[in-house]
Amino acid sequence: MMTGKERLLSIYQGKSPDRPAVRLWGLMPGQKLLHPAYEPVYRAAMEHTDLILDARSAFDIHWGVHRDDMLEVNTVRVNDEWVDIETVAHTPAGIMKGTYRESTLGNPGYIREHMLKEPEDIRKVLSIPYEPFTFSAAEYLEKERSAGDNGIVVFILDHAFYGLHRLAGSENLAVWGIDNRDILLEAVHAFVERIKGQILEVIKAGLRPVFGWVGPEVCIPPLMRMKDFEDFIFNVDKPLIDLIHEAGGYVWVHCHGRMRSVLERFLAMGVDVMNPIEPPPMGDITLEDAFTLTEDRMGLEGNIEIHDLMSASGEQLEQIISEAIGVGGNGRRFILCPTSGYMEYPDPPKRLIDNLLIYIQEGVRYAKEYES
Repeated sequence: MMTGKERLLSIYQGKSPDRPAVRLWGLMPGQKLLHPAYEPVYRAAMEHTDLILDARSAFDIHWGVHRDDMLEVNTVRVNDEWVDIETVAHTPAGIMKGTYRESTLGNPGYIREHMLKEPEDIRKVLSIPYEPFTFSAAEYLEKERSAGDNGIVVFILDHAFYGLHRLAGSENLAVWGIDNRDILLEAVHAFVERIKGQILEVIKAGLRPVFGWVGPEVCIPPLMRMKDFEDFIFNVDKPLIDLIHEAGGYVWVHCHGRMRSVLERFLAMGVDVMNPIEPPPMGDITLEDAFTLTEDRMGLEGNIEIHDLMSASGEQLEQIISEAIGVGGNGRRFILCPTSGYMEYPDPPKRLIDNLLIYIQEGVRYAKEYES
């Protein structure tokens, strides 16, 4: 039987694992719990699941090391449950302002005002004399020690188009992608050079980890066109993936949504493991079809909707788990995983806690039936 680390690495390396891996997304050793109800889930997952930990080094794709000098941040109370975080950016080419409404109770917040309101506002971002933070491998090495033989560490990178999206939003980028394409491409290529710089620092430090990023989901149909995906995702991400592979590293990518039209393109990029492969109706491709489409040349991770963890009966959830493991078993490169973090709700309903425990118990049990 493989250790968790061996199992996960075999999936990234294109080899057949002894059985499907089982991951609880968001699990970190010693993490602070949002609510005491998560304690049994945390303990069970730490004991029984394969660990995939996140690590980072200080990085800011927009402002770089001058972030604190450029940004003026004010907190405005809305009521007992909400505050507005108003951020004013003072750039060489002018001022920008954005507003984020944040929950005081730990609930999801939302952007009320994007910093970029017109295409030419991008010039303000590009006018900033960018200087990166000094790279540190400390968090990665600490997480690697924490994972031990039970798992692996993913070095999390920012994503170029996602960095632009956080400042502008989907509606603006969909329109600007038609009428102001050149300035979008200029910004994306500037951002990708900054990300490349951090990858080179990781390599220079002697690390050869799994690198990972989120963000392409904001540039796939129907939000954006396939032409946009090719120009803003494929053409800029593939050189980074090639660089990582040439150095002996691997790549994990997170992309929600309707993946049928883009899954083969992620494979062509060289992505080693794709997450979260949402089943219909949230997604538009079954796990079996996803493996068939990629010809088992890419690891697949996910397939357990967080909605099902919140609403399905125990019997329904067990059936969903058994079906996913049944498809991903028999030597396929599969990691069973929820489609989002397990601890996203500050006041979790009992059904969620019960189902998370069922997910761990039954996921591992069904996976072990495929041990070879």
